[in-house]
Amino acid sequence: MTAERPWLGQLREGSAALQTVLGVLLETERHFAPPASPLERLQQITTSPEWVWLQPLYRLIADIDHALAHAPELPASEAAAIGAHARELLTGGQIPSEQEFLDHYRALLQTDPAVAMAHAAALRALRALPPEVTNESERLHARHQWNERRRFLRLGQGGAARS
Repeated sequence: MTAERPWLGQLREGSAALQTVLGVLLETERHFAPPASPLERLQQITTSPEWVWLQPLYRLIADIDHALAHAPELPASEAAAIGAHARELLTGGQIPSEQEFLDHYRALLQTDPAVAMAHAAALRALRALPPEVTNESERLHARHQWNERRRFLRLGQGGAARS
């Protein structure tokens, strides 16, 4: 599967690099947050308004991993769209819902060397993915296909919302 579709392995590496970024961010933020057990911290991260800024990153990681698990025929064009979205998330894109993440992330990126190192490694891994096509309509179509796949996977394979 990977020999015929090398971008799948590259996408796994990109996801792992994004997971490293998430782990470093959580470790950095742990120094500023009140003490909590791992279970309490997980609950805070997923439900507390103070942690909502992380949602774009951990949702993207979950979407990538879910796509890899359930879409073995993921085309190179979607892998390119995923890589572009992830790079834009880390460096500054045009998606307003991700601006809070970017603002918080940039502050940590400038103050914590571990975040900067994880950031650089993630960008290297994401740049290994196929490049997006230069044709604007084809590029937008691939991004639309990726967003539709994400939405479909979030709803579950049968199309019904998961509980």
